[in-house]
Amino acid sequence: NILKRTTPGSRDEDTATKAFNELKTIIKECNSSVQSMKRMEELIHLNKKINFEGKIFPLISQSRWLVKHGELLEVDTQMMSISGSKLKLPTKPVYLHLFNDCLLLSRRKDAWKFMVFVHAKIGELKVKDLSQKLQGISGFIFHLQLCEGQQLKHQILLKSHTESGKERWITAMFPSDPLEDIEQANENYDTSQVQCIKSYQAQEHDELTLEKADILHAKTITSDGWVEGIRLSDGERGWFPKTYVEEITSRSARLRNLRENIRIKCVTQKLKVDD
Repeated sequence: NILKRTTPGSRDEDTATKAFNELKTIIKECNSSVQSMKRMEELIHLNKKINFEGKIFPLISQSRWLVKHGELLEVDTQMMSISGSKLKLPTKPVYLHLFNDCLLLSRRKDAWKFMVFVHAKIGELKVKDLSQKLQGISGFIFHLQLCEGQQLKHQILLKSHTESGKERWITAMFPSDPLEDIEQANENYDTSQVQCIKSYQAQEHDELTLEKADILHAKTITSDGWVEGIRLSDGERGWFPKTYVEEITSRSARLRNLRENIRIKCVTQKLKVDD
């Protein structure tokens, strides 16, 4: 806010920008250190709960962290070919552990244990949203393929009870670059924006903690009241309930927010060059 109040091109702007960047660097380093410890603790904990059928998979790695986990329903595709779409298709639970470099699909052995039946690298996943294409099947469906090289390893039809559940899994598996999204927002200018009206603490790995007055590019808004947003100030991305934000309906306000974001970025880059 202080930076926004300085005159463009002034010494005050340079001073405020340097202070802002130094503070941001300190916070980022502190958060990164704490985050690394938490991630390793989480991996050690998961390693005690997850078992593998057949070949052992070394789960603990310094470069690995959990991105998202949760339960979906597997739709019986064999029954689909027999019954068409007239009958209610049977489903069974399947648990997903999505890491930054791989995906594990498992069944629960009990309340706290999982047996992995297939896994694949992130770069070898393929997904197709089928929610609008499968008539007669309730819920939100997507088709997931796990490959190994060029070979199909496993495929599964997954169902979520909510639109946000489906969208959050797809975006977690195939995230776009938030900085590129913001660049596109800057280039296209008038894109959807929201402002935080009350702080929100992230509850899951793919959610974003919000502070009051945060301004975000609203990338996705689901029918069940969730928003995938990218904070303009730092490019951080995640999901949050729609009730914690309000839409910025004024076009001039949206353009002003984007101009301020571009201005801060340009000044920051200029200072880096000067240094």
